[in-house]
Amino acid sequence: MGIPRAPSYPLVADHVTVEIREDRDPASPGGRLLLMDGVEASHVDLIDPTSIRFEYLRHLVGVLDAMFPATGALDAFQVGGGPCTLARYLVATRRRAHVRVVERDAGVVAISREHLMLDQVPRLQVQVGDGREAVAALPDASQDLVVVDAFVGLMAPHALSTGEFIADVRRVLRPGGLHAMNLIDVEPLELARAVAAGMEQEHPHVALLAEPAVLQHRTSGNVLLLASDRPLPPQATGRALARDASPWEARTGRALARMTQGHAPLHDDVPPTHQLARLAPLWGRVKQA
Repeated sequence: MGIPRAPSYPLVADHVTVEIREDRDPASPGGRLLLMDGVEASHVDLIDPTSIRFEYLRHLVGVLDAMFPATGALDAFQVGGGPCTLARYLVATRRRAHVRVVERDAGVVAISREHLMLDQVPRLQVQVGDGREAVAALPDASQDLVVVDAFVGLMAPHALSTGEFIADVRRVLRPGGLHAMNLIDVEPLELARAVAAGMEQEHPHVALLAEPAVLQHRTSGNVLLLASDRPLPPQATGRALARDASPWEARTGRALARMTQGHAPLHDDVPPTHQLARLAPLWGRVKQA
């Protein structure tokens, strides 16, 4: 069975409008770029799921490969799926991986099934629903990995950023498990610092990863936050970041403590006041999910 061609027209999901574009590189016939409301949101390779185009995901994959050997079992849960690029990678590289993804937009899931071969991915369960509620329903110590990669517009949902949610993720993680979150932030990284502060209250080992220009407040961009009860692998959070085609840097230990000093975790019953939340009305995305 051949891979489906990308539709030449936008597709309307429940919360966003999706465009799928085929890679122009003839060496990548299965590459598909997804734009949501005109913003580049995901990339997936339908032929080679180990081909990771987005730089934040490459760095996250580097951490996961260092923490979870390919020969071991892995139970993973992801909030925010899109085309399930990370889930496809995990099941393609780990025969004993079982991945569950919860995506709030049923239309995005339907588009991924029809145009991106989602139903052909083994050992992957995709459900439509609220991410916070889905995590709350997980049994204690049932997951090796919980990944949060969800957005309302350009902002990570408040409900998935608070100290209360971070504590619930810790509850469902097994010893040695990892809580990973991808978010976008603007200088002075108030959202990222607050989420990191929340993670520091629950986990002894926390790392913040971003490209140097983001850390130096010269641009906005993706930030990866990692938290675990075991040391994070230096081979994935140290010099390896600088060897990538898009070099990043890590803040851990005292360097991260300096970043989070004076920054309190976010809380469920307190509306966010960080810089990104103050800018959200300018994008027409004020609703929190």
